[in-house]
Amino acid sequence: MSSSLAVLGLMALPASAGPSKPHVLFIVADDYGNNDIEYNQNTKTPFNPDGKLTTPTDQVIKTPQIDQLAKEGVILQNYYVQQLCSPTRATIVSGRYSSHTGIGPDVIRPNAPYGLPLDETTIAEVMKDAGYRTTAIGKWHLGFCSENYTPTFRGFDSYQGY
Repeated sequence: MSSSLAVLGLMALPASAGPSKPHVLFIVADDYGNNDIEYNQNTKTPFNPDGKLTTPTDQVIKTPQIDQLAKEGVILQNYYVQQLCSPTRATIVSGRYSSHTGIGPDVIRPNAPYGLPLDETTIAEVMKDAGYRTTAIGKWHLGFCSENYTPTFRGFDSYQGY
């Protein structure tokens, strides 16, 4: 596993105490291999259909919190992403392939004069319309050239990251 791990967490919580709605948490992790999560190590998965030993047992990476979230939630294992972070994040945040948003094939650098197009609807906006509070945590990389491109101007109620 790479020594650097960049994560973008998108969280949506019900905004009121009305009818029960599920909590929603997306975890997007760069440089994280399929077998770097404990529940996939040395087990039968779509990527290891025979369940062969892929990680020496003394090198298994313990991920108990992620394992518990996975056990209680839904695991998306066949999500097709781009090779770089900005196109992948654009796809997840907008729900559209990066080729349709104009993001990629490269990373959006902090001094780049563009970002995720302002006319793109984000998952945060959709969740807010459904009565959720939204938070983004971690690496954004979807535009910094104007505050209008930053998370709290793209539907997120709060943001902590870079």
